[in-house]
Amino acid sequence: MLVQYRSRLQSETSRLGIKPYNPLDSDASTAVVPDQDRSAEQEDEIDEQLTPEELQMFEQENKQLFNNMSTLVDEVRQIEGKVVELSKLQEVFTEKVLEQAGNIERIQDTCVESTETVREGNEEIREAIMKNAGFRVWILFFLVVCSVSLLFLDWYS
Repeated sequence: MLVQYRSRLQSETSRLGIKPYNPLDSDASTAVVPDQDRSAEQEDEIDEQLTPEELQMFEQENKQLFNNMSTLVDEVRQIEGKVVELSKLQEVFTEKVLEQAGNIERIQDTCVESTETVREGNEEIREAIMKNAGFRVWILFFLVVCSVSLLFLDWYS
């Protein structure tokens, strides 16, 4: 039934010389958008040829299309808001990543310095152990010599 109405509407618009608006046309600037450049006489003539049921059906269809388009516009606005929010979050994320990169670089430098410091400390400990071992040998030698001297003095007296 809807197909019949559409074919009748197409035949009437072609008879009156009205080119329907198609947004996909490559030459959309020359297309006439219905309800914009239509004269009052042409509208009256189309209204007289259509039955009240057809007019009511077209009005309902127009309301449905308007509601659908309004819903689509609302959804597009919501999506646009979400995209803007995502963009802001992306900026914050980028800032945090760059901040973390700087922190990681500082940590790496600190680790390298710590490794060098530990290496130098180990070398100092080795040198101290070596020096301490030599000092212990001298003290032991001194104590042995003193003990032998005391024993000798005790025996000699």
